[in-house]
Amino acid sequence: METATINRLSFVNSNLDAFMSHLESSYLNQNRGAFIVTANPEIGYKAVEDEDYGHVLASSDFILPDGIGVVMVSKLIGHPLQGRIAGYDIFTSLLTLANDKKKKIFLYGATKDVLDSTIQRIKLEYPNIELAGSSDGFVEDKEKVAKEIAAAKPDLVFVALGFPNQEHFIYQYRHLFPQATAIGLGGSFDVFSGTAKRAPEFFIKLNLEWFYRLISNPSRWRRMLNIPKYFLAVIRNERDIKKYPYPEHIKDSSRNM
Repeated sequence: METATINRLSFVNSNLDAFMSHLESSYLNQNRGAFIVTANPEIGYKAVEDEDYGHVLASSDFILPDGIGVVMVSKLIGHPLQGRIAGYDIFTSLLTLANDKKKKIFLYGATKDVLDSTIQRIKLEYPNIELAGSSDGFVEDKEKVAKEIAAAKPDLVFVALGFPNQEHFIYQYRHLFPQATAIGLGGSFDVFSGTAKRAPEFFIKLNLEWFYRLISNPSRWRRMLNIPKYFLAVIRNERDIKKYPYPEHIKDSSRNM
């Protein structure tokens, strides 16, 4: 599968359908685990500022461009991505696939009420899915949750702890459930449960979902500042990559797909 490199990280350069087809045939059907990151500009900027977090992302099997800002900066530096692949769309696509294939899933994250509502909707709309287990995101003992996941032997692990916690969790504990596809989903449980509202289709088609979130919640304006910060950081770092490349052993493993 084609990738495009932004700030030493290889992003999937494809569309949702093609990525899902590749994931199903090469991973899920082979009982081969995968670590998927859904990266928006905030996550990208965090990876620039925090080298350890950057290494966590680089260790993943797939980094998806979950944000129009990532797509825009890819074009700016001459490594254009085909388009955005939204984390929420991946979540619902994986649920559909799990339902069709009668897969086992584990849900980890959000508040107890949001998690319960998410479970109820999955049981109603995806009746063939086997819920192997679940835990809200406020359990302090993360290792205990990881061991519960390992014991449940799920095919899919959905982690909605928000960045960087969800990526750190998968990175630290994925060896306990190596057969599972694990993905960080941010606030997807909130949207899926109806607790939060996703942008109308009009905004999504125009790549203005970020703007809808801003006008719906003006307090997000500080977070939006990470978009231009990310642009500037990528340009600065792209300029220095040839001088200071990452060692081979920590490069994004998605190059070897």
